[in-house]
Amino acid sequence: MRFMKNSLKARMTAYFLLVSMTVVIGLAAASYRLSASRLEAMAIARFEVIAEYKQQEIDDFIAGQADTVTQLAALEELRAAGLALLAQRPGTAPYQSAYLKLANTLFNATYRGSWAVMATDLTDILLIELASGRVFFSTDPDDEGDLRQEALPAPGGRQDTEVRPVYRPPGTDKPRLTISAPLLDQEGEPYALMEAHIRLPILVEIVSRRAGMGQTGDSYLVDSGHRLVATAPFTRNDAAGEVHSVGIDSAVAGQNGAQHYIDYSGNPVIGSYRWLPGLGLALLTEIGTSEALQPATRLGGSILVLGMGSVLLLGIGIYLIARQIARPILAITATAHEIALGDLRQRAPVLAHDETGDLATNFNEMIDRLRDTLDLLSDEKQKSEQLLLNILPAPIAERLKRGEGTIADSFANVSIMFADIVNFTPLASLLPPTRLVELLNEIFTEFDRLCEIRGLEKIKTIGDAYMVVAGLPALRDDHARVVADMALDMLDAIEDFNRRHQLELMLRIGINSGPVVAGVIGTKKFIYDIWGDAVNIASRMESQGVTGRIQVSEATYAYLEPFYHFDDRGIISIRGKGEMRTWVLVGRKQRPD
Repeated sequence: MRFMKNSLKARMTAYFLLVSMTVVIGLAAASYRLSASRLEAMAIARFEVIAEYKQQEIDDFIAGQADTVTQLAALEELRAAGLALLAQRPGTAPYQSAYLKLANTLFNATYRGSWAVMATDLTDILLIELASGRVFFSTDPDDEGDLRQEALPAPGGRQDTEVRPVYRPPGTDKPRLTISAPLLDQEGEPYALMEAHIRLPILVEIVSRRAGMGQTGDSYLVDSGHRLVATAPFTRNDAAGEVHSVGIDSAVAGQNGAQHYIDYSGNPVIGSYRWLPGLGLALLTEIGTSEALQPATRLGGSILVLGMGSVLLLGIGIYLIARQIARPILAITATAHEIALGDLRQRAPVLAHDETGDLATNFNEMIDRLRDTLDLLSDEKQKSEQLLLNILPAPIAERLKRGEGTIADSFANVSIMFADIVNFTPLASLLPPTRLVELLNEIFTEFDRLCEIRGLEKIKTIGDAYMVVAGLPALRDDHARVVADMALDMLDAIEDFNRRHQLELMLRIGINSGPVVAGVIGTKKFIYDIWGDAVNIASRMESQGVTGRIQVSEATYAYLEPFYHFDDRGIISIRGKGEMRTWVLVGRKQRPD
């Protein structure tokens, strides 16, 4: 590194290397982008095909289950057994006989019929009376007697087999997929509804098959509530609660597509997403971006390595040539480089008594004068910056130093406080001017200290009045609370002051919150000030407040009410504003540990 600083020939070589490496890096980046774009398109097309295949498998499975439920509902023995059960009064011997017959008929139909293999994917079967919505038979006896009005079709609605989109029943967090079909009486009219619950792990198994999905590929289902339908073994689909990503949100909104986005776990992926309206589910198939674009990364890396090797060989040749060209002024160049880095103690060696020697001598004299000048400028700059920071906020001072001519900013939400020492004027007539100023300075110095601790912006003092604001020039959400804390601190400070000096000075404080305009006015003895109706109301809160108390406006009260105790002062007449409701801040509420 030191060799680079002291060698012109090394810098010449470095410039060549920099330009050459920029070209090589640009070529590698372009190659990566082109191949990555092509690979991304291929990955999207592949995962679209995978998603289409999975959707077809799901549709075939659901269609098979719907056909099974339809055939079960159409069985004459089952329909007759259901009518026989409804005809009996619960609790009687005939009812028990009819109940057992219905259960036996349903068992034989589901586990001994020709479609028994399909029926094994039904977890529960319920028979719901259309007239009342009551479950009069269920393979889970706990469901019997429940009312399932939501499962019944609307009057005059569909009377055929229907697949209900996935939902989560009240009282359980488990998703459920239901297929329903009507049971008909002897006249062919529906008298009950058969509702069958399908085993959702079958859908999860279909979706979770990893054929053609690579090492990081994944596929999963999300319901309309943005929640994973089920957790498949040995997958990363273990998120609890709602999950969100561009793909999930787009699919749940009913959109189909494929693109590059961040998945719900925070990983970049290339994914395909689609909405399955019949099931109320979003199907997503994704692969990690790094795996999908790995060939592009390898290609770009290979180009980068080969290009850098070629640049290195050329750099060696350039360095050997530059060494012969730049030798006479290398010493002066090295010294100039050190001085440019800030070391003004360096001296250029006089290696010859020719023009280069004269150049080195003059260069050293110039550095001596430059160092003296910079020392003086540094001292004056520190003094001027300290004075400027005592007048203006640091961000505003920086903007002025950058050359901004007019500084005026709008702030939507700030809190302004005016505080006035009520009985200071009568005290002024009893004390010598020097003592009066000492006391006032002691009070305002303590206020300034509190203001700095709280992070408020002091605007100005007018006589024995003190004005601060929170929320500018740096925005902050807790502007009202920090001003309220400052006001309470000021009351404590004035009490301490009175105890030390055996005085009875009192403060009258007013606070308001709202929008203001802040800026710098004047060209000589300039000041950072704020304007707006919110400032006027804050001033009225102080001037028409209560001695020894803190009066706040309704806008400030809305910010502070959850955290502080107040006394409602009611509606008072505010000069120039009319009637306003105000509160008196009493103190902080007890905060839990």
